[in-house]
Amino acid sequence: MISEGSPYLGWPGRHRLGLWNQMALGIYWLPNLTMWTGLLLIILPEKVASLVGNGAATGLYSWTGVLGTLVASIVLPVFGVLSDNVRARMGRRRPLMIWGTIGTFASLLVLAYTRSVLLFVIGLMGLQFLNNVAQASYQGLIPDLVPPEQRGEASGYMGMFNQAGTVIGGVLAAFTSIFAFVWTTVAMTAAALLVTLGYVAEPPSLDLPRRNLRAQFAGFFVHGAAYRDFWWVFATRFLVMAGLYVLQQYLFYYLRFVLGILHPDTDVFLILIILSIAAAIAAFVLGRLSDIVRSRRLIVCLAGVLQGICALLFVFSHSLTLVFMASAVFGLGYGAYQSVDWALVVDTLPGAGAARDMGIWSVSTTGAQLLAYGLGWLLAQLVIPSLGLAASYRTLFAWTGIFFLVGSVLVWQVRKVR
Repeated sequence: MISEGSPYLGWPGRHRLGLWNQMALGIYWLPNLTMWTGLLLIILPEKVASLVGNGAATGLYSWTGVLGTLVASIVLPVFGVLSDNVRARMGRRRPLMIWGTIGTFASLLVLAYTRSVLLFVIGLMGLQFLNNVAQASYQGLIPDLVPPEQRGEASGYMGMFNQAGTVIGGVLAAFTSIFAFVWTTVAMTAAALLVTLGYVAEPPSLDLPRRNLRAQFAGFFVHGAAYRDFWWVFATRFLVMAGLYVLQQYLFYYLRFVLGILHPDTDVFLILIILSIAAAIAAFVLGRLSDIVRSRRLIVCLAGVLQGICALLFVFSHSLTLVFMASAVFGLGYGAYQSVDWALVVDTLPGAGAARDMGIWSVSTTGAQLLAYGLGWLLAQLVIPSLGLAASYRTLFAWTGIFFLVGSVLVWQVRKVR
């Protein structure tokens, strides 16, 4: 039997990870962010327009976005529970990672080559389902294997790979065809999976104690004193990510309607690059620093405040140069937040079901996406007819600043972490 002192289940006794182990553990984030960045910012909007025309593109894109986000919100916690209970010689995380990744490949190919709206929707929903099956299992590896004193470092590598994936995804989507993008993403994902599976020492789970699955599913709404800090971290993440997704999803229209840039494609790409480079630097440096200074809450708070101030600069800006400068500073704040946010939530896990709890925590991100879509819909229905486009988008971006600032303050409600 696996004991509570085992390095496998996330209790004291795990082995300290070297540089290569940390890199191998975090690298699977890289192709995932490459894929989703390219898809959401460029590939999917263009594909939808080619299928139904410009007039109907916004409706189909928004509807599939909401539906896909709902799928992800369900899959992550459900398959987190299933991953916690897998018994296999290769470990409890690897089987679902492998099958989810294979399904991701098939879904990407459907999206790339179909000319049917129905197959497009099926491919996109399949991608949301199967990719999140893999992610639900993968994100359980960090609480399984990383000792507490290295969680900030592991979170920093995750943030670094996330930002690198964002840059690569933007470049591939902007300068290659959809077919080249998909095949490159498939190759990157396969290579990263092989590295993670080959060099991350996950023990077998054949002797994993049997648990009551019904009770675990019934426990999705986790509560009690053990989860108090977890839910405060959830609330902080939800607000910060809501601000981020509003900025990300409506940046194109902000540049067009507020700054008057008729074709902002290149400017969106440049902002993405500036932000991502700054974020990658901050994530790598501050992730390691948080393990030394032992103040994750302080870093999260300062990072959120910095992002909120920069978001408010967008409200009052009349200059593209100022937007570029604000994006660089925002990137530093976002990278700092990403570098310790993962470590912060892992610090708050009671340890009963790592992947289940991480899956529940991931709903803070998918829920934030739903809120961003909802605010955009309300903007179109209620605000734009009264205030016009420019004033409405300034109002929308003002709300993002509020989300960042409130989320930053709430982190001080988290008590039992550094």
